[in-house]
Amino acid sequence: MKHIAIFLLLAATPVAAHTLDAGTGVADITPDVKTFKVPLAGYGARMGRPAAGVHDPLHAKVLFLRDARSQVEIGNERELALITCDLRSITPELKSQVVQKTAELGFTLDNVFMCASHTHDGPSMYPEKFWQLQFGAYDPKIVDMMSTNIAKALQEAVKNAAPAKIGCGEGTIEGFTNNRRWGYDTDARKAKGETPLLSARLWAMRVDGMDGKPRAILINFASHPTILDADNMLISAEWPGVLQEQLEKAFPGAVAMFTNGGEGDQSPKDATGADAFEKVLDYGSRLTEAAKPILSGIQTREGVPIAIRRATPALPDLTFPEAAKKRFGAFLDAAMSSLPRKAEIQIIQIGDTALIGLPGEPILEVAQTVEKAVIAKGCPRAITIGLANDYIGYLVNEKEYPHGGYEVESRSYYGPTLGTFLAEQAATLAGQSPPK
Repeated sequence: MKHIAIFLLLAATPVAAHTLDAGTGVADITPDVKTFKVPLAGYGARMGRPAAGVHDPLHAKVLFLRDARSQVEIGNERELALITCDLRSITPELKSQVVQKTAELGFTLDNVFMCASHTHDGPSMYPEKFWQLQFGAYDPKIVDMMSTNIAKALQEAVKNAAPAKIGCGEGTIEGFTNNRRWGYDTDARKAKGETPLLSARLWAMRVDGMDGKPRAILINFASHPTILDADNMLISAEWPGVLQEQLEKAFPGAVAMFTNGGEGDQSPKDATGADAFEKVLDYGSRLTEAAKPILSGIQTREGVPIAIRRATPALPDLTFPEAAKKRFGAFLDAAMSSLPRKAEIQIIQIGDTALIGLPGEPILEVAQTVEKAVIAKGCPRAITIGLANDYIGYLVNEKEYPHGGYEVESRSYYGPTLGTFLAEQAATLAGQSPPK
């Protein structure tokens, strides 16, 4: 691993009247495997078998931000909650329940942003038959438990909100991922002069109290949490859990949060250890060491404005590759009745940085295309957060679709133009005027 670049991303606004409050909360969302049968989502090869135990707990982390320029009621557009979860993905049901249980505080679908780390060792929590056929039975009591605990953490974050400073930075790191799609159609790729695109950007944000002590830290990096394979039957937050735990030790008093980026084609590389959990520890520890100097180098500032926007555009028509039709047949009938017809796209703007939430797994090139489209609308910097608010499968583009493979044939449901469509929709959303 070579860390080669650190620089400040977030410029302060010269308007002194902008004052930011920040609050944090933490929820344990680990299902009780003695009370519930908990199938693990992530690998269909588990055949819906319940978890045998808990290796390490699952958490949801809350960062509440409020524009406190005035003591009068400002409205929902001036406050937001970013919630990261140690889950495979977020469901509309989970988000809706969190919103319902905090509605008295003014939270809505518009100003709550939820995303998942994409651990493959958390609960199957999908009411749709399509997903239950792959990952196991759905127990609404598990979802209710999780949403209740997350709502309590959000309420706590509002309660402890206090004046804060905020800043962002990023570094270039190497040697952490392979491009897993290069196992498909490799000769054709080489003939076209293509080269594998690899995740090398680690983006970070730090929120300090006015005393300069960190209260929250947020990491964004693109890589699958798939060091543990289908043989593992223990609940685990995987390497994102290690990363967060170790960052909280390195920055005492701070709540550490993780968001995944364009991880659709990025798999973890060179994790070492005597067994899978040692490899998880190794990978998470190396990422922690890469993140620490980036976080330490950030200069936090007062007077940073915030905004949040949300759109739910109608998706392209459901489209399945011919290979998928031949392989899955009647299984696709469940997909047709279960898959969403609208997507949720959400943008949090913090100073001059846009955090773009996409409802699935963008391959890295799609994430970069989305970021470029948002930047072209006048936002200086953009960061893609995958697995946000909902899950519509892998988000691929016209170049990758013909190469086939798992991400296209088993997990791509809206045709080859989906990545381009999402970039266009994100750009439209970014072009809207922020609330006054």
